[in-house]
Amino acid sequence: MKKQTIICVDDEEIILEAIQEQLESSFGEEYNIETSDSGEDALEFFKELIDEGQQVPVIISDYIMPGMKGDELLKEIHQLSPESLKILLTGQASIEGISNAINNAKLYRYIAKPWDKDDLVLTVKEAVKSFLQEIKIRKQNKELLELNASLEEQVAERTEELREANAAKDKFFSIIAHDLKSPFNALLGLSDAMLANWEIFEDENKLEFVQDINDASKNTYALLQNLLEWSRSQIGTVKVAPIEFNPAEVVRENLEVLKQHADSKQISITNKVDNDVFCKADKNMISTVFRNLISNGIKFTNIEGNITITSCSKNGYYEFCVTDNGIGMNEKTKNDLFNLNSKTQRVGTSKESGTGLGLLLCKEFVEKNGGEISVSSKENEGSTFCFTLPVAN
Repeated sequence: MKKQTIICVDDEEIILEAIQEQLESSFGEEYNIETSDSGEDALEFFKELIDEGQQVPVIISDYIMPGMKGDELLKEIHQLSPESLKILLTGQASIEGISNAINNAKLYRYIAKPWDKDDLVLTVKEAVKSFLQEIKIRKQNKELLELNASLEEQVAERTEELREANAAKDKFFSIIAHDLKSPFNALLGLSDAMLANWEIFEDENKLEFVQDINDASKNTYALLQNLLEWSRSQIGTVKVAPIEFNPAEVVRENLEVLKQHADSKQISITNKVDNDVFCKADKNMISTVFRNLISNGIKFTNIEGNITITSCSKNGYYEFCVTDNGIGMNEKTKNDLFNLNSKTQRVGTSKESGTGLGLLLCKEFVEKNGGEISVSSKENEGSTFCFTLPVAN
């Protein structure tokens, strides 16, 4: 680390030599003692030091010099480096010159010639000490400002986290209070009707009621599954356990689970996921993603519609897309799909109920596994949901 510099300025060489000798004997080990015989040269030298990033704790200047006077020099230096301490060492300074230096250069001390060596050394020592204290205070103030800014940022982040947590809680209880109560009302209503009219119902009517109860039970079970997984993810009990697996196999398993729903609407589902692809992610989470996206496709596709599941390589990831030719959605609905605070519940083409929670769960699970999810859709033209997963090594 370079030594800091103390500058002495006087137009008399013998004065400069005396000052330099006296200061070097006391400060030479810690500071460079430099001299200049004019205000102009001293100013240029000072600028060079500043440009090099060096600090000048103290500058000592004579007052009466050819060209630039001492008070003018100290004024210029103050504009370049307000923290440097300025001392006038002269026997001919006027009151006006000293006042100018005090008012415009914050003069630290005036010492009359001939000076006392001990007084000069003590003055410079106190000036250096004051300079170092000021630098320390500025550094501490800067650190405090940075710390305060960091704390404010942390408070803002924590506030946002709490806001999101409250929004998740409100969403969760809203679903429990309304969306979970509705299917149970349907189950209770259907079962009460069957019990009250069992003797007079024809077998065909009984079969319809049983089918309705079965459908309501399946929808309620799917909702409970999502609620359970959503609540576990929000309280942090869901841990990502990535393994290498074949997504085509996961799709086939989910198609078996959803086959009855698809068949009831005569919907054709084509699985084009590459059998040779292996990804590394949490298999159970990704199974939930596929199940929700395919179930949504069935829900919002008309009778005798089509759903296609595809895969392709994309920028070091594998992308999976579930495409249907169903009812699609408008821009507002599409933009609100993954927004926790927006209600995107829609009724399916066969009056299937939904909460919008499944898509929020898909987004969270995909992102936890290092991927991204997106959607493209147009009203009456269908929708495509795509998500990416890391490819297994």
